[in-house]
Amino acid sequence: MRSWDYKLLAMSSSLNQAKPRGLNVLTRIVYVHQAFSLAVLGSGLSSLLAKGSALHALSTGAGLVIAVATAVAMFGVAKQKSLLALSWLRVLLWAAVVRGALSVLTLFGTSDAAIAGFVRSMILNEGILIPLAIYWSRAVHGRYLASLRGD
Repeated sequence: MRSWDYKLLAMSSSLNQAKPRGLNVLTRIVYVHQAFSLAVLGSGLSSLLAKGSALHALSTGAGLVIAVATAVAMFGVAKQKSLLALSWLRVLLWAAVVRGALSVLTLFGTSDAAIAGFVRSMILNEGILIPLAIYWSRAVHGRYLASLRGD
């Protein structure tokens, strides 16, 4: 190859942003986490409504809305390559982290056994959500999607 061929090759490869490491795996993890969230929160909401725990039911309902919206935003990022969906995904993942932390407020007046189970599930949930939120907040995702769309 001539030297100008190498320059052309270098210029064309710099226009295409490399696919972020772990993109496919982390996309699937978001989908699986949201599916589990919908199942757990849905069953929890029905039992909370039967018990009449309004504050906890409100927190759980907010979690359901966030889980559905996050799955939709993830679909927009994965299939549509949408930068707007990426922005929403970031906001929703961090909102889920904050909602999980604030849900501790709903524990006042509950039994010790209920608190122990809730704390275990909250730690597991936050242990998955926080790394997901950090991963999707990286600037490389925006650059990658923009390079695919030609923005």
